[in-house]
Amino acid sequence: MCQTTYATSLGGDGPYDRKVLYTTSAFGGDEGSEMLRKFMHVAPERPTNLPLSRSEPIWRAVAESRNPGNIKFSHRVVDFTQKGDCVDLRVEGPNGPQVYQVQYLVAAEGGGGIVRSKLGIQMQGPKNIANVVSVHFKADLSNYWDDRTLIAAFINPEGETLLGSGSLIQLGPTWGRYSEEWGLHFEGLPADNPNRSREDEPEILKARIRSLLKIHNIDIEILNVSHWVIERVLAERYQDGRIFLVGDAAHRRPPTTGLGLNGSIEDANNIAWKLAQVIHGKASPKLLETYEQERRLIGKRNCDWGLMTFANTSVLNAALGFVPGQKATNMARLAALLEESDIGATYRSQLQHIFSAQVTEYSALDLELGFSYWQGGAFLPDGTERPAIDPLGQSYIQTSRPGHRLPHIWLEIDGDRSQKPLSTHDLMNNDYDYLLITDQYGTSWIEAVQKSAKLLRLTIGVAQIGPLAAGLRPCKYIDRGDRWATESGLRKGGAILVRPDNFVAWRQCDGSLNGGKELATALETLVGDCVGHDIPFNPYTTNGFYEQHKTSHVNGFHTRNC
Repeated sequence: MCQTTYATSLGGDGPYDRKVLYTTSAFGGDEGSEMLRKFMHVAPERPTNLPLSRSEPIWRAVAESRNPGNIKFSHRVVDFTQKGDCVDLRVEGPNGPQVYQVQYLVAAEGGGGIVRSKLGIQMQGPKNIANVVSVHFKADLSNYWDDRTLIAAFINPEGETLLGSGSLIQLGPTWGRYSEEWGLHFEGLPADNPNRSREDEPEILKARIRSLLKIHNIDIEILNVSHWVIERVLAERYQDGRIFLVGDAAHRRPPTTGLGLNGSIEDANNIAWKLAQVIHGKASPKLLETYEQERRLIGKRNCDWGLMTFANTSVLNAALGFVPGQKATNMARLAALLEESDIGATYRSQLQHIFSAQVTEYSALDLELGFSYWQGGAFLPDGTERPAIDPLGQSYIQTSRPGHRLPHIWLEIDGDRSQKPLSTHDLMNNDYDYLLITDQYGTSWIEAVQKSAKLLRLTIGVAQIGPLAAGLRPCKYIDRGDRWATESGLRKGGAILVRPDNFVAWRQCDGSLNGGKELATALETLVGDCVGHDIPFNPYTTNGFYEQHKTSHVNGFHTRNC
């Protein structure tokens, strides 16, 4: 599942059926490709396609294992009131209404919840770009599907545009040609069109699918139909007092490049560790202000990227030359494209050249993994320049500069090559508030961080990474590919401090000149005015502890009683 194809149909025996006009690598590429090599250089896992129907059961199982008995479904927040030191919630569930009082409210409510609208937070940007119908159905396409294809975009003179014709994506649970379920997305009628309801009729949908695929004897079971609107909107702010917007509640963009769910998970990861530290009394509430500082800029970039790549499809439509409402003209144009002649070959070559610009839709490594925080946040700048960014998003240069993701390299444990290698991304333990990474010469950093951790009541992990030839001072973790010095930019005795979300909070490229005090000062700055404080428990202040169940997620993973 590593390519997108632009084809006239999957089946059919007409002169213009089953014709593939263009194929491009997608989301990681196939084995041995340059695209996959780039991905695997910066990540321990291959990119994969996992629709919500497959991923949500996994997340639910993890959530329930971490918080048994407290994952609430069929509950809906119907009202809330924000006070100075808490938020009151009114929740309706199977057992009737309930009232909760929480320290903080995370509005993971999608695009149609009540929290953002009640707060009066405006969504900025173009709306109603296009109306889309998504059909989730079962069918056996094993005789027609290429195992390498993830998405098939159809070029159909009757559809007139690529979105009008539609695109098909496999949804599993078996992958490849034997996928049992599929998703078809095509441009639908506006909400005020009186004929819109007919788009949902199963027999009409089945006829459309059979006609588009040119497979007329196929059995189809419609599982679900949804209507949605393509827009590019961004919340004017992500925080209002004790309330935070995450995911689609904060940003929505065209689905091209698939940045929506990725960005939403990144939002949740960012706010979660910050809430945990504040609620545990390990950091000042000011830490929470960095959520919007960091994530809104990323949300804007993703929204802009999605709109750009979606708009780029108009170039493809122009290159195809189809004219709305002119089926005969469109058929003549398709015949010219497929003609076995010198000019036909020229048309196809020109078309492929134009279609190659679609690489930005199906690959954006620098946005998926290379995004960084640079205009303020929960990190301490070290004065170095921000690395150059690939304007087409295809390349991601790893760095340990503060505000950037911890570079991935493979490590050997105790120099034992018989053990499975470990990624630097796996050094961060769930119990750590921060992670110190240094080398065999960083003992002063280790001593300093141990003292600071005790003073600040922090749990700070330590990892020493050394080269293969570490001499008489070996490290527990050995740089298997001799990449760490280059990727991190650290020199002898240098160190970095990593946040729970695997982003770098602080860096000193060289050894300490002051017995590690530079790191101690950095930690005090990061945790803010909690330094050295003995914080008493009060369930109605921002310093209440997490064990007292004071956090609520709206329409998300959990809601807890006070």
